[in-house]
Amino acid sequence: MSTPVTIADLLEDAPTDHAWSPLPSAPTSGTARPAGRPPLTVTVVWGDLPEVPADLHVAGHYQAVLPAAAELALDIAISGGPRRLITEHTKLGWIDAQLGEVTYFPCRAGRVRSAAIVGMGPMGTLTERRAVQLHRSLLGEVMGLGHVQTLATVLIGSGTGNLTVAQAARALVHGFGGALRSQAPSAVASRLTEVLVVEIDRLRAEQLVRALTEAAAEQTSVRIAPRLREERSGSLSPQSAAVYALTALTGLTGRTGTTPGEPGRPGGGGPPATGDLLGEVLAGLDPTIRDRVREQLGRLADVDRTDLTLRVRRTVDATEGAVPVRVSALSGVGGLRWAALTERATVPERLVPVDRDLLRQLVDRLTEPSAEDARDLPDLLSRFVVPPDFQQLLTDEAAVLMELDQETALVPWEFLADVKQHSGERDDPLAVRTPLSRQLRTPYSRVITEEVDAGPLKALVIGDPGDPEKGFQLPGARNEALAVSTQLSRLGVEVTLFVGAADSSRVAGILPATRLDVLRVLLAGGQHIVHYCGHSSFDASASGVRSGWVFADGLLTAQELVQLEHPPRIVVANACSTSRLAGAGRAAPSTEPLPGTPWGSPQALLVPSLAGEFLRVGVAHYLGAGWRVPDDQATSFATTFYTHLLETGPGEPEHTIGSAVHAARRALYRGHDGSSYAPASARHEPPDAAPDRQRNSTWAAYQHYGDPTDPFVSARGD
Repeated sequence: MSTPVTIADLLEDAPTDHAWSPLPSAPTSGTARPAGRPPLTVTVVWGDLPEVPADLHVAGHYQAVLPAAAELALDIAISGGPRRLITEHTKLGWIDAQLGEVTYFPCRAGRVRSAAIVGMGPMGTLTERRAVQLHRSLLGEVMGLGHVQTLATVLIGSGTGNLTVAQAARALVHGFGGALRSQAPSAVASRLTEVLVVEIDRLRAEQLVRALTEAAAEQTSVRIAPRLREERSGSLSPQSAAVYALTALTGLTGRTGTTPGEPGRPGGGGPPATGDLLGEVLAGLDPTIRDRVREQLGRLADVDRTDLTLRVRRTVDATEGAVPVRVSALSGVGGLRWAALTERATVPERLVPVDRDLLRQLVDRLTEPSAEDARDLPDLLSRFVVPPDFQQLLTDEAAVLMELDQETALVPWEFLADVKQHSGERDDPLAVRTPLSRQLRTPYSRVITEEVDAGPLKALVIGDPGDPEKGFQLPGARNEALAVSTQLSRLGVEVTLFVGAADSSRVAGILPATRLDVLRVLLAGGQHIVHYCGHSSFDASASGVRSGWVFADGLLTAQELVQLEHPPRIVVANACSTSRLAGAGRAAPSTEPLPGTPWGSPQALLVPSLAGEFLRVGVAHYLGAGWRVPDDQATSFATTFYTHLLETGPGEPEHTIGSAVHAARRALYRGHDGSSYAPASARHEPPDAAPDRQRNSTWAAYQHYGDPTDPFVSARGD
């Protein structure tokens, strides 16, 4: 009996690194180039951008979008420590990234000697025509640099849903051709002779050679190198591996292929004909199915492998460290404006017409929802406001980062769910299956701040600072502060603890929480974490929204923190709204929009307004509850969050802040929080506390503003 043949065995006969069949060179006829100037050679390189030798390395950059993929690899290569140059400049608002604008960065010792990024404009706006302008501007700039002979870049703008590989290739060739036809003296004197277009995935690199060769067929100023250059830094994605496996299988069908003589290809050398190898591979299948598989593989044998695209789904365990899916949902005239950016895809802007009154009703009912609304309305939210082609991007394959403005931030996006078509199945919500975080678009840039100095981790914990005579005393907040303090201390954090107002019942050995003492500790710097549990309030007046934390002696806002030189990295605020408009002395009616907003829920407005205030003074991450959370669940969320964030095993990389939020949400959702589900009276909550029927939705109350992939780099030097 012969030995069974597996897919892994067949992969050994797939096209190897040295089995590349040369593609024809671009014709020499077509658009004339200026006399005396040789054509610019464009070579596709299979490798990692920072590892490919060149005089200048360039990646594309969207406005206000943190680096990912090739740009992130370049950022890491040029940065000498945990603070990445391009990432930090993006956070600080220092990169304008207008279309075609080139920004240069210094480089440390290494393979990358000089680095730059070229602006791609706002996310979702890059068309083929604009990409031509980008490449023309880029090459014109580089030709003006007297020392650059070799430029290494990537195929900027390519990806499913935005520019195809063919479109991006045409844009590069036409843009470069336009720059080369320029009669500017700098172009004539340029030393630039070669542009390396680097692609880390092998199959996609083959696709680039083909697309660029076809795009340059009518060009004489741009020549495409006929062979793929290979570097050791290249890799093979699961999708490409699957394509090569199928290519090997089609070689066993006996069909005549399009590339004679290539090992493992139809009509080529292929595996030795020792029996029916394909039959052995398919031996475990039903005969009818086996015949159909053989038939379909025969059809596939006539398809060039560079025309194949497969999608291989990653598991939820792969989300940590993956490039996040970035989604922009902004308010606009007539509805919501959407755009999206993934590791390989950019989706142009979509406008979804939305009735504001209906959306306000939906927001109100999903803010502190009943059990029925928490079960039934998330599907409506996804169908009502999310474009259909965006819904397939919101999966558990990677973290999701939503860019929001002050209006769209009021929507409880944590309830987003997969849209099912008539199946009746209900998956776990998106925020339970993968990290989901927010980024707030504001009219101001983040202020220039410095990280907390190296040293032991420090935290400031504040609990129940409200005036008991005004009904702001929260015994549950005291318990949470004490539990958080104990947990952080166990995890090796130095904790400064303030609990209760000065005239309230005191906890032995613990100082009361006053604005002056809290401000003294904050302005002194050195706090990596600030945890607040108590009441919050805001002034929704004609002059704007001003939010802060309620103390017995007044409201502590970001205004008091403008002199903060070393802001905390993380602020966690389990703060419920006082539900009062400042100066009005009355509850805000949920049926009327608040002044200056289209929204009626003061609680929904609270977290975005507080987050905006603290992000403005340089806080990198703000985590707050969008509605009232039962005391035991609030404590459970906080302790789970800090445990996941700070407790890592030997050799285990530090967890990201997004994954810590995700772990805490998931624990509440799955009931692993140890809650007793006791009645409100037994939990010592105020009479208007969230009823038990709402307890199953508290996981969605927590909103995280910040980059979910950002690791909590401790100041202990590990």
